[in-house]
Amino acid sequence: VGLSPSPAMADLLLAKLRELQAKVESTEPEASILPTCLSLLDQLGTVLGGGGPPPLTTREDRYGGVEIEVPISAADTPHALGVELSRRIEQWAAAGKRGLWLKIPLDCAAFAGSAAAQGFQFHHAKPEYVEMTRWLPTDQPSPLPAYAFTQVGVGGVVVNSAGHVLMVQERVSPTAKMQGSWKLPGGLADPGEDFADTVAREVREETGIAASLSNGGGVVSLRHSHGFRFGVGDLYVVVKLVCEGSDEIQMDERELAGARWVPWEEVRAMVAPPSAESFDGKVSQTNLDFISSALSGALIAGTPTPSSRPGVSSMVYTARAAET
Repeated sequence: VGLSPSPAMADLLLAKLRELQAKVESTEPEASILPTCLSLLDQLGTVLGGGGPPPLTTREDRYGGVEIEVPISAADTPHALGVELSRRIEQWAAAGKRGLWLKIPLDCAAFAGSAAAQGFQFHHAKPEYVEMTRWLPTDQPSPLPAYAFTQVGVGGVVVNSAGHVLMVQERVSPTAKMQGSWKLPGGLADPGEDFADTVAREVREETGIAASLSNGGGVVSLRHSHGFRFGVGDLYVVVKLVCEGSDEIQMDERELAGARWVPWEEVRAMVAPPSAESFDGKVSQTNLDFISSALSGALIAGTPTPSSRPGVSSMVYTARAAET
């Protein structure tokens, strides 16, 4: 009956091997004995009765790279899997492959350390996996694209049959200065949503109002900002929607402190100067400009358009003349 090395034994051996690697690098910075150490660790596991790791799933992309996926069944063999990855890297480098994309499921998160030791860097993470990359050519910088770095937010200029605009007060504003200010309802887009879909969902969730693009709706404007949370950019899209059916507000008190229909003249009277210390009970000049453009400016219409990528939907936005 074969013996199985305990996780504690494997971790202890790996820790000792990394200590040895650090000592080698302190005297010879370019030297690396880690692949050899991992190979010895794998051989030790075989001697003690451990089996080899499940094979990596690989697919060559159109740019001379390789997409690699770690099988969930490899969760118990991170060290042996590191040996397999090291072996494959040597093969890919010899074959002139370029970018490597390594997808590690959450169950195999322990393997990320071994991948990092072999030159992989974090690219992005989702709740169910982490993606790592490595650029193999040593004579040119990596052109591998960064992960998405822009979030999409929307605001809705919702108009009822009386021509009044739906405005809300957030229960908690992003900054103390804007606490209590009146603004457009809206929020961040979910994956797969078009701009108008996001606005309609947010308006319905926050106020209970059903609204759509029909009868005069469209994209009003776009604002592009940089340096938001986690260093991402922010694309804020303002969309004009028209109230459908009842305009009775059913406010979500968890999200909002206030919501009401406001006549255009009152909106103008509520504007505070940018230098104001507090916007409590006021409207910003930026929101006034958005509303003015929605009520009297030219709008941008979206048209569904076929995409060259299978399974990808596209919407093309084109300015149109103001209706008279």
